[in-house]
Amino acid sequence: MQAISETDFDEMLHRSEGLVLVDFWADWCGPCSSVGPVLEELAPSYEGQVDFYKVDADKNQQLMRAFGVKSIPTVLLLKPREGGADVVGQLVGSSPMPTYRALIERALNPPPTLMQRFLGLFGSRS
Repeated sequence: MQAISETDFDEMLHRSEGLVLVDFWADWCGPCSSVGPVLEELAPSYEGQVDFYKVDADKNQQLMRAFGVKSIPTVLLLKPREGGADVVGQLVGSSPMPTYRALIERALNPPPTLMQRFLGLFGSRS
């Protein structure tokens, strides 16, 4: 996981070709110390699909405010778009690896919408 700051955040979003996972953490935060290693272990499984970054909350207050982060650890899953990013997933607090994996999998493989399911039911009839 690469550390990023407010100054290089926009550039990172522009470079990303897939989703972006951002871990907001701090040195003094006990639960944060358990999230980092879990995400480090998870990152290789999503190489080429999700870029993993960490943001020091104490040094990047404006970035926290921009995303409405009020407590740490907070993990955001972002989908970059022209001029910014959309939050497609969020977890607050420390969670086990399967929870982070499920967050990513839901964003990479979203369930079909109601309309897609409806069309699937009736679209195959002549």
